[in-house]
Formats: sequence, C-alpha cells, structure tokens
Amino acid sequence: MKSLRHVLVPVLGVAAVCVVVFGLLEGLDGVLGALLGSVVVILFLGSTPLVLTPVVKASAALSLPVALGFLATKSLAVLIVLVLLFDVGGAADHIDSTAFGLTAIVTALTWTLLQILAFRKERVPTYDLRDEG
Repeated sequence: MKSLRHVLVPVLGVAAVCVVVFGLLEGLDGVLGALLGSVVVILFLGSTPLVLTPVVKASAALSLPVALGFLATKSLAVLIVLVLLFDVGGAADHIDSTAFGLTAIVTALTWTLLQILAFRKERVPTYDLRDEG
C-alpha cells in the first residue's frame, strides 16, 4: 500500500499535465477526454493492489486465481465503459478520443514504470532458505 501512494501522486501529476495540454489544444472536449482517460487508467490499475493485497495476506495460494478473475472482471468493465462512452447517446461527440487515448497511454506507462521502480526498491524474498543442519 505504501508504494501505491508513491505511484499515485506522480500519476495524478502526469494526468493533470495531460488535462492542461489537451485543454489548450482541443478545448473542453480535450479536457473531458484527458480526464476520462486518466480516471479509467487509475481505477483499472489502482484497484489491483487494493483488492489483491488482502487476498495475498490471507492465502498466497488463492492470489493467482483471484488475480486472474479480477483481471477478467476489470477487462470486461473497461470494455463496457468504452462501448458506452463511444457508441451510446452521443458521448463521443463531447469527448476527444485522441486526448482520451494518449492520456490513457501516458498514464498507464507512467504507472507501470513507477510500479517497477517501487518493486525494485522493496526487499521481498522470492524464496526461503531453510536452516537444515
């Protein structure tokens, strides 16, 4: 959870920069697209540690099946959100898809890079040497 904070704050900063840039370039549609792109990425990637950390602490054996099921659930939810946003009710007319896509890519890459850096700093043993002797 501690690493989540170190990742979330910079990602929010990157998202804010994207919102400002696309606001200047595309106007309100760019702002809405950038906001929505960053929110989708932050919810998609940020929900994983919130859900899986208690599962891993409770049972390491259940962590992989729960992670795969949660990934499938999140993927379906994002697909539904994207279909609803860009196909139903004319929402696509008010959201710049370029701003949405580029902001989603930039925030996802930033999140992933920061998660990798945070993981490299953690001292998590990958195996346990038994004292036999």
